[in-house]
Amino acid sequence: MNLSFSLYRLQTIDTQRQKITQRIAQIEADLASDEAIQACLKAKEQAEQELKQAQSKLRDVAQQVAAKRMKLELNQNQLFGGKIRNPKDLQDLQTEADFLRKSIQELEDLQLEVMLALEIAQRTLEEAEQAYQQCLSNKATQGSLLLGEKHQLENDLAGLNAQREALIQTLPSDVLAHYESLLKTKAGKAVAAIIEESCESCGMTISPADMQAARSPNILAHCKTCGRILYKA
Repeated sequence: MNLSFSLYRLQTIDTQRQKITQRIAQIEADLASDEAIQACLKAKEQAEQELKQAQSKLRDVAQQVAAKRMKLELNQNQLFGGKIRNPKDLQDLQTEADFLRKSIQELEDLQLEVMLALEIAQRTLEEAEQAYQQCLSNKATQGSLLLGEKHQLENDLAGLNAQREALIQTLPSDVLAHYESLLKTKAGKAVAAIIEESCESCGMTISPADMQAARSPNILAHCKTCGRILYKA
């Protein structure tokens, strides 16, 4: 049995397992996340609030216009009813009528502006509701795709786990323990291939003696720089 070759195979399997595990974790996080939906919902709620404010303001202005018109009607009845003959009182009524007409005109102008703002708010809400529904639809589609990918990855992981279990049964316990110790201390990479006379992990040149040792079936050679187990095809 070639120890370095077996460990290199084990390293390859563990690297694949690590990538799959990380991807599954990312998928689970994406499935749990609803940031996009929350953003769409927030926009819809904001549009609803703005529409309610516009509706409330329109009612308020309409009430003010109605109140001013009633007051103007009362003013005109008093002004032309014939009961008031004092010139000063009549003048005051006329001044009040002029003021009321001006106020009504200003309120009607404001009423038109608010109506336009209300129309805009209604359109904004319609667009926000459509965007929210689209977010929900996108989430459902994305979730279906992610679940399919997760299922495939879990199957792949199960296969790799079976391969790993079969492989470690062929390794001496002390060799396996040494490999797993390096796996923890070397950022998940315990074995490095020698590529063009250099360690693939740290890039340092490997001496001819260490290269020869790395080819040995029963000796574990280590990179003198990074300390990883060396493998030479």
